[in-house]
Amino acid sequence: MSEFKRLDWLVISGNDEAVGQASAEIDLMEMVSLVSEFLQGLGIAVIAALLYERAARLTMTSLQRNLLVSVMFSVGTIGPALLAVPSSSGFSFDIGNVFVVLAMAYGGWITLTVTTAVAVLGRLWLGGAAVASSVLAVLICSAISLAFAQMVKGRRVSIPALAGVGLLASVSLISVFLLPREIAMETLGEVASVAIVANVVAAVVIGRILELQRSHFGPPRLKEAPLGTTDTATGLLNRRVFDKLGPELAAAMNWAGQPYSMALIDIDEFDQVVEAHGHAAGEQTLRHVASVVQSAVRQTDMVASFGGQAIALVLPAYDAERAFGLAERIQNAVADTPFHLDGIEIPLTVSVGLHTPLPRKESFWIALGQADTALNRAKSTGGNRLEVAV
Repeated sequence: MSEFKRLDWLVISGNDEAVGQASAEIDLMEMVSLVSEFLQGLGIAVIAALLYERAARLTMTSLQRNLLVSVMFSVGTIGPALLAVPSSSGFSFDIGNVFVVLAMAYGGWITLTVTTAVAVLGRLWLGGAAVASSVLAVLICSAISLAFAQMVKGRRVSIPALAGVGLLASVSLISVFLLPREIAMETLGEVASVAIVANVVAAVVIGRILELQRSHFGPPRLKEAPLGTTDTATGLLNRRVFDKLGPELAAAMNWAGQPYSMALIDIDEFDQVVEAHGHAAGEQTLRHVASVVQSAVRQTDMVASFGGQAIALVLPAYDAERAFGLAERIQNAVADTPFHLDGIEIPLTVSVGLHTPLPRKESFWIALGQADTALNRAKSTGGNRLEVAV
């Protein structure tokens, strides 16, 4: 005899104590079933997340790579849904929507669009009395994905942030109120507690895997340059290396859905220093400014000699605001760090041209041209200025 039939028989027989015990047993069975479904779905999701780095390693165009990641996220969002068992109201809960929530931050617009579409089509195909609620839940998570990506743009995603977005994903449970109120309240009672915990756990586990995988194919520690790649005058990466690695670094940021910024730095009145103190003094000036600039940036930032007295920066995971702040700090550091030639302190300043490319909209070389235009504008207005490309 099934547990539900036994409960019906006990109700008819009027045995209240036995009815209570049987109801508790059924509630426990439903809880165990939900936890089991969660663990199975988490297994599928983890496999999809682990494949994320493999996609990054493949040699293919940016569009092909984005589409491949979209397929992986789609598997992550629809796989758990196939395992979910609907509640008595027809509403089914699974952790697949966590992939929708993370899609924009880790895959960009293409991944979010494809993942959302697959999730919606999957819910429609699975059907059920609560199909409208399930579709609305996906759309709510898609909106949360946009907000989350904006919040973490240009930053490493921390565990608390992942836990927070998992908790936020649980807001999609309000979609059950498309059902009649009594049924909606009953459904929330059945799945809410497990769903909230499951969303938080899944977001932390999957997001952490994605974050670690993404860090594996992020920019190398560019200060540790091998022999033959540095400029003899400054000790920075040379122009040939910049021309090769700069576009690759920009492509890596576009692939990861992260912003990057570019800056060109030029030493003001450098020719006057050379005329007054000689070419050897000019080389010392270059090395001094290069050292100040390099000490202000991170290991993963690209700092290269750009020819003459110019220095180029490629700043991965820097949005416009952060890049502007760094450029100001570099200007202040150059001006405030004493530089002496033959016992005489030489005042130095730099001009900076700054540009943050639109994600996936501008090529590396167009972005570099924008930064160069901004630098020329800074130099033409007297120097010691910071100009941002318009």
